[in-house]
Amino acid sequence: MSYRPVEGHPGLVKNNQGIVLNTNKDEIAAARARKAARKAKEKELDELKNDVSELKDMMKQILEKL
Repeated sequence: MSYRPVEGHPGLVKNNQGIVLNTNKDEIAAARARKAARKAKEKELDELKNDVSELKDMMKQILEKL
């Protein structure tokens, strides 16, 4: 497969199908790190939501017993 550089954008190339590819390894690594950080935040938020839901259920059970 042959690649040709994208004018005015160092680190980007196009393949025969016209798909633009990033060849800058530092940018790729930074994008992967951002994605991993975003996923970690989303996971933490989901866990917090689950914990709050569990606490609400426990409080309901306690109030029902009073």
